Amino acid sequence: MVRPDYDQFTCNLCGNASGVSHDFHREGGACSHCGSNMRYRALMRALSQHLYDKPLPLSAFIPDKNFKVMGLSDASLYADKLATLYDYTNFFYHTEPFLDICNIENMISGSYDLLITSDVFEHVPPPRHIAFVNSWHLLKPGGLLLLTVPYTLLPKTVEHFPSLHHFGFVNDGTDILLVNRREDQTIEVFDKLIWHGGEGSTLEMRVYSETDLIQIISAAGFKEIKIWNEDFPENGILQSHQGGSFVITATKDDNSAPIEITHNDPYRENIYPEDMCINHFLVHRPTRVSGTRAERAIELWNTNTPQHKTALPVFTRIWLYIRRKLNG
Repeated sequence: MVRPDYDQFTCNLCGNASGVSHDFHREGGACSHCGSNMRYRALMRALSQHLYDKPLPLSAFIPDKNFKVMGLSDASLYADKLATLYDYTNFFYHTEPFLDICNIENMISGSYDLLITSDVFEHVPPPRHIAFVNSWHLLKPGGLLLLTVPYTLLPKTVEHFPSLHHFGFVNDGTDILLVNRREDQTIEVFDKLIWHGGEGSTLEMRVYSETDLIQIISAAGFKEIKIWNEDFPENGILQSHQGGSFVITATKDDNSAPIEITHNDPYRENIYPEDMCINHFLVHRPTRVSGTRAERAIELWNTNTPQHKTALPVFTRIWLYIRRKLNG
């Protein structure tokens, strides 16, 4: 955590001058007026630069109801304003309006000028390329993908559950466990799951590496990929020290077909081995459960889930419901 060497900044979400707080990190550095964190300000700064080629506050964005925008669980701090400016819909995986980015068969391709996904794609189930390819399909030619995910500058991505296939959650009285029946029919149980906070709390599936992320975005049919890693002190954006997790923009290349959607990960070589210890402050691996505790978890899972179905298409809608039920 680094504190800026200045005393105030102008928030580019609300337009007000704010004092500098001490918790100046990606999810901190809150504006004293609207509460925006540094991630939200960096996101809207990148959008302004793309749309207008200059840093405008959100209040100065030009209304255009012909400009169609999709948000994926966007924060109301900027979503509410975007809804007044554009033909904007903020979709969710746990409440209406529903959208599972891994299953867009009911959506019309080529519909959106802009797709915003901020800290969502680390939660989609594997294989992770499906969410990016579907984003390409939803955008119009030349449409913009505006993206953030927590990621590192390590050589590879840390995938927590690379063999996820048929799975569910059980509460064994100590904690919530993930039980997964792999494609080869072996069963594995995981403890110490990582949940991210916020509305519709979600299970962390991975911590990307920047190299892996850029390769997947490119292979999904995007061009003009830009990483916004600069500091913008006038807007309270101090991020160059954070070593990753920067805003990324990319435009749909209508002359390039994306990689085929498969249920096997085409980028397995970009993933660290499951048993490899990774020393990084963002990486906290779930742990495997064995012995009597694992046997009990599997028994509970078999009892509560008599017919196992592949959860990939509906996972992001139902898992929160399951978690709430388990927590009683």
